[in-house]
Amino acid sequence: MDILFTICARAGSKGVKSKNMREFMGYPILYTTLSAYRLYLQRHLAKGDGATLAINTDAPELLEQARGTSVPFLHIPREQRLAGDRAPKISVIAASYLKARELTGRDFQLVVDMDLTSPLRKPGDIAGVIDALLADPGADVAMSVTEARRNPYFNQLSIREDGGMQAAIPSNFVARQQAPRVVDANASLYAYRPRYLLDNDGVLLHGRVVPYMMEDTAVLDIDSERDFLLLSAIAGWFYQNDPGFGEVHRAIPQLLAR
Repeated sequence: MDILFTICARAGSKGVKSKNMREFMGYPILYTTLSAYRLYLQRHLAKGDGATLAINTDAPELLEQARGTSVPFLHIPREQRLAGDRAPKISVIAASYLKARELTGRDFQLVVDMDLTSPLRKPGDIAGVIDALLADPGADVAMSVTEARRNPYFNQLSIREDGGMQAAIPSNFVARQQAPRVVDANASLYAYRPRYLLDNDGVLLHGRVVPYMMEDTAVLDIDSERDFLLLSAIAGWFYQNDPGFGEVHRAIPQLLAR
């Protein structure tokens, strides 16, 4: 099986300036994802399987950071039509798949996207999201999720135009345990079947999407300066107290060894 791994990171960002090129815990944030990816290759990639990494970007600084490591990758230039903040991520991944197939001549059976701004993942999480997709022949996508901290059927509210509040989803549940189980998308990992990428209209949940449960790290995707500060504090704790997260951080210097 040939697997295409993608990192899609454009140059601009409204919420956090140049967030995809920022330093995170002493290194470019890109290196946290590259470290987890390389540890995955070393420990989980089955013998005989192939892995190709494609970085889709229009940011020269990100390319310079990637080229400063020993991790091989394809550069997929970001198309202008996909460079804006309204471009669907799925369309960017689909374009990466088509270009990588053209450049390599490989017929990739899976495409795994790793988001730079949700960097707290272990090598086993990458393997886990792939296994979740392969375990369900009817699934189009597997995505990483965590247990939700709040439940829209029980303790989440919406604010009406008159300023009053009501249940986000009207129900008669009187205890959280009665409500349907819900999860939070943590925006870290996605495994796609290529046919779904090519047929998709840009909306993820229009296909059959199955979950891969990840450890809850506060479900922070960096969309503001406060997110960046909070995630740095959380990462510092996990790096010191969780061996799985810690080894990803400690292995980053190995990326720089030539």
